[in-house]
Amino acid sequence: MAAALIPSESHTRFVDWAEKNGVEINGIAPAKFVGSGMGIVAARDLKAGECIVHVNNTALITAASLAVRSHNFPPSSTIHGRLAGFLALNYADKNSGHRLWQDVWPSQEELKTILPIHWSGKVQHLLPHASKVLLSNQRTKLEKDWTDLRLSLPSITKDLFTYTWLIVNTRTFYWEYPDLPKAHIRLPKKRAQLTADDCYAMCPFMDYFNHSDVGCDPKNDAKGYSVIADRDYKAGEEVCVSYGSHTNDLLLVEYGFTLATNKCQSLPLDHVILPLLSSAQVAILKEDGFYANYTLMSSSSPTICHRTQAVLRLICLPSRRYSAFVSGTDEGAVEQPKIDKYLLGLMEGYAREVMETLDEVDGLVVDDGQDQGKTTRRSIMAEGEEGSITSEHKAVLASRWKQIRYVVNAAIQELAK
Repeated sequence: MAAALIPSESHTRFVDWAEKNGVEINGIAPAKFVGSGMGIVAARDLKAGECIVHVNNTALITAASLAVRSHNFPPSSTIHGRLAGFLALNYADKNSGHRLWQDVWPSQEELKTILPIHWSGKVQHLLPHASKVLLSNQRTKLEKDWTDLRLSLPSITKDLFTYTWLIVNTRTFYWEYPDLPKAHIRLPKKRAQLTADDCYAMCPFMDYFNHSDVGCDPKNDAKGYSVIADRDYKAGEEVCVSYGSHTNDLLLVEYGFTLATNKCQSLPLDHVILPLLSSAQVAILKEDGFYANYTLMSSSSPTICHRTQAVLRLICLPSRRYSAFVSGTDEGAVEQPKIDKYLLGLMEGYAREVMETLDEVDGLVVDDGQDQGKTTRRSIMAEGEEGSITSEHKAVLASRWKQIRYVVNAAIQELAK
């Protein structure tokens, strides 16, 4: 159990503010954990089923908040972008109603160290393929939001908008506006048309909780957000929540960390399999709905998903055998040894790629603190751009690739039986 340290006075001031602004705190407190930053600690022994925090709906910042709506952001802009724009416009206001909350957020420099979107091109290049895809999508969303909103934010720099956009990205909770009627002018869309991208809420104090794949499950209703203890906790023990079923690649890109053990872990295989397909095979797979999203499930006994079973049959077997498998008329048990042997070869090739990448990571030259000006000035780094390489970057990359190595080697051992 990591040691919990008393945080700075800014956190004490924020907790006082939170309790006066709709946050009920019961038996827990913010704390700084050695090696993992801020989180929530049990301030006393807790019992399973206790409500340990409740955040009133009036304390949330959402697209329906009058303060956000008053800026009349373009209707085409995303909810993510609007919340980031709102935070950016209020960031320098010392009299902002959320100033004490803002004071306990990670600083711009902390996010530039933690999040891959800020890493140098050389470091980004060594991310796993799945992380690179997620990072590219993240960068595209950020650029679109900035393009949509920059005319509405004439006094805001892109660097500040990037910071508040990442604050929203790392600290929001899912909120379906349960406090509003089905048809209401403050809803961003008609309720039936709401998507996950419309349902963002900034939730004071709740954003202290760190993630664990097994932890408390935050609940919300028309009155706000609550966290119920999922088990008994001893005083001094960290209390986590589950952000959802997230792989380590997603956690790394979106939040800047990975879990040592993650029951939701899986290994995408698209970059291994897609280059093997002919144009005719691609057409067949797209028509049948089996193109891409191939996955190695990383359980105690690694298995490949049904989609991967299908594409490997198209590659290895006569087309009629593939058709029988995807139509469900034949489970393909007879051909399974041939499929497993082919997959074994792919995994052995992947294992070599992993080892080569680990060698590259090991060869990175750390330049912590040698060019603070460059680090401070950069906003987001495109792949290929130069920038500082820190010991933290190197350690995170090495840890992630060792996790992948473990999964790949486990699959090889299972397939070779």
